[in-house]
Amino acid sequence: MAGSQLPAKVLGLLLEGSGHRSGQEMAGLLGCTRAAVAKTVGGLRAQGFEIEAAPRRGYCLVSEPHLVLPARVEARLGPDSLGRPLYHFDQLDSTNLEARRRAETGAPHGACLVAEHQSAGRGRLERRWLAPPQTCLLFSLILRPRLSLGRVFGLNNLISLALCRALEEHCGLQPAIKWPNDVYLEGKKLAGILTEFTSRAETVDHVVVGVGLNVNVEQSHLADLDQAANSLKAASGHSWDRAPLLAHILEEATLLYDQFIAGLHQELRTEYERRSLLLGLKVTVREGEQVREGLARGFAPDGALLLEDKSGDIITIHHGDVSLLAWEK
Repeated sequence: MAGSQLPAKVLGLLLEGSGHRSGQEMAGLLGCTRAAVAKTVGGLRAQGFEIEAAPRRGYCLVSEPHLVLPARVEARLGPDSLGRPLYHFDQLDSTNLEARRRAETGAPHGACLVAEHQSAGRGRLERRWLAPPQTCLLFSLILRPRLSLGRVFGLNNLISLALCRALEEHCGLQPAIKWPNDVYLEGKKLAGILTEFTSRAETVDHVVVGVGLNVNVEQSHLADLDQAANSLKAASGHSWDRAPLLAHILEEATLLYDQFIAGLHQELRTEYERRSLLLGLKVTVREGEQVREGLARGFAPDGALLLEDKSGDIITIHHGDVSLLAWEK
């Protein structure tokens, strides 16, 4: 087993156990030596994991650090899940920018970059994403699908669904998707998604999907923002451990990605519409200087918004900022 995989594997075994696990037992399960297990435990301790060692009983995990460290996430992922390898940074300019740099130099499909803080976080239209350090999930996935350019936006919708599924199951909350790239909770923005790609000869080379999710942002900080925003802590009344939550999101993203690649687009579109904040509502869509008003009637197979205007015509919209503003017939 590669040494880079051992921390997550050892931590995974400690998480599985309800008590102590011997170094000999873990070495046998992992196909390595007791010395390698002991060295790995020492490395985990240096990262802030509290691991108790008792003679003739072995190791017991007492507590984990609060940071979103690779071992913490990877230990909770299935063997074929997106999110491996996972790269952790105390601070980056932007996880999407770094992911694009690494993708250009050969970073593999499924790699995930997560930062505790971003100095130049971005959303759509170069809007800045600002959040206090260690309060959000700020991550980017590198994907290398065999896709035509017209299907790329479906990956953006897929990650929106993964967020909603994970937040519903992990947190017991009911988020909704605001097309094209936001997730809302209780009528306020909870998360933003930014999808960027590089193509060669009309075929996708790689896609970077970035997510900014407000997790433990305090209500006082949210009140200072220029738009209504929410966080998991503000909505639930308590803090959340971000590493298990990220693992849950990645697991859901893996399931949905497999469906997407298998061509199960109608099933994904049906779920997307069910979770949509806009479906059936009057909206205003701004594309540059052009403003359209109508009813959000659904979504095309490529992820575009289907808008019914005042004359009853259906307009297909691929890009735009959507406002839930009433309009006159």
